[in-house]
Amino acid sequence: MCSENQDLLRQDGFLMEKNDNSKRTYEAIIDSIKTDIMNGKIKPGQKLPPERELAKKFNVSRTSIREALRTLEILGVIKSVQGSGNYITGDFEKSLIESMSMMFLLQQIDSLEFFQFREALELKAAMLAVRNIDDEKIRKLEEILAEMAQSENEANRSSLDKQLHDTIAAASKNSMIIQILNILSEVISQDIKQRRSEILSDPQNIKRLQKIHEEMVFSLKQRNAQATYAAFTKHFDLIAEYIKTSKNS
Repeated sequence: MCSENQDLLRQDGFLMEKNDNSKRTYEAIIDSIKTDIMNGKIKPGQKLPPERELAKKFNVSRTSIREALRTLEILGVIKSVQGSGNYITGDFEKSLIESMSMMFLLQQIDSLEFFQFREALELKAAMLAVRNIDDEKIRKLEEILAEMAQSENEANRSSLDKQLHDTIAAASKNSMIIQILNILSEVISQDIKQRRSEILSDPQNIKRLQKIHEEMVFSLKQRNAQATYAAFTKHFDLIAEYIKTSKNS
């Protein structure tokens, strides 16, 4: 294309794409962002250059830049603020929830595999909590236990059960484990609710779980790693038993 036509395209705010088509525009932008983060040029919360500058930098049309920015927003790399621009956010939770939900719905990963992954993370969180838990979290766990013992409402017991596990995960003080556990809970929230409902509908299980939860909290209060591991293993074995039964029924 002659330089005269290129100049006309520039006047309209566009530049014909001449980059390697083997790499999509959004992939090239991500690579650039990663490089700039490693070099300390940009940080989370920082604003990206305007579309016109990005189009010039990557030698593509502004239409391609807009499509790339929409993809980056879906992926959680950036956040678009109306009237302000696009900002680096690094909030990947939404995109991970959506992609893992699709995997779960399409049965590429079954509920037992999800549970086993969640079990490994929760167990590690518990071991970290043995070292990192503070007295305030211990008091909160004891309050939740007391409420669970008094509750006669299945939905309330299920909610308290979730609070107990979330509090223990938070006590690990490992942000990656906490975030991934939150994502897993969101992905299989309906499956977890159903499982809790099935287990807690049996009076014998309510007693068993209450005793196991008491052991979990007591061992954490004593900062006893071996006892904590044993208590959590009992808890996971009970849930796995129900998952395997429902798969075979």
